[in-house]
Amino acid sequence: MIAGTIVLLVALFGVHGWKQEHDARLKAANENGQQQKQIEGLVQQQTKAQLALKTRLSSIEEQRRRPVTATQLITDADVLADLPEPLEVHTAPKDSATQATPGAQTVVIPEVDFKVIRDAELTCQENDVKLNACVATQQNNGEQLKLTQAERDEWKTAAKGGSVWHRAVGAAKWFAIGTGTGVVVYALAHHK
Repeated sequence: MIAGTIVLLVALFGVHGWKQEHDARLKAANENGQQQKQIEGLVQQQTKAQLALKTRLSSIEEQRRRPVTATQLITDADVLADLPEPLEVHTAPKDSATQATPGAQTVVIPEVDFKVIRDAELTCQENDVKLNACVATQQNNGEQLKLTQAERDEWKTAAKGGSVWHRAVGAAKWFAIGTGTGVVVYALAHHK
């Protein structure tokens, strides 16, 4: 009778432990699946952003290789589009006796445009500072993402019952409990 009760208690304890472990594994697998989807989404966003950046930089580099004239500089420059007074291009006449090289182009900037040009330069500097901060943040986020992935992988291993050695030790523990229970039951049954 006592042996049967002990066996029943050990069996109930074992089933309860197995159920808790099984539920924990299911919960961890579900959470890991959701985290994996979020991580993959973030990686895709970063990949798309990098591709867009490369495309835009390539376009800018192509523009940089094109020859530039004073007139083209004035018409193409976005910064100069909102000036109070338009810039003027003066071309020295070919038969000019002035100090300018004949055919040379000069850009004349009206004084009212000085503040707008200076403010545009300051905005450019401000954007450069912000861009550097964004790059640093992106690198930081990349490191955080790697750490999160490593942490997720550790949780997956834990949800599966740990490493191979950890599971082997757990199996050995249950084997020892079962063997010990069997010995006690056997001893109690033959002790009569």
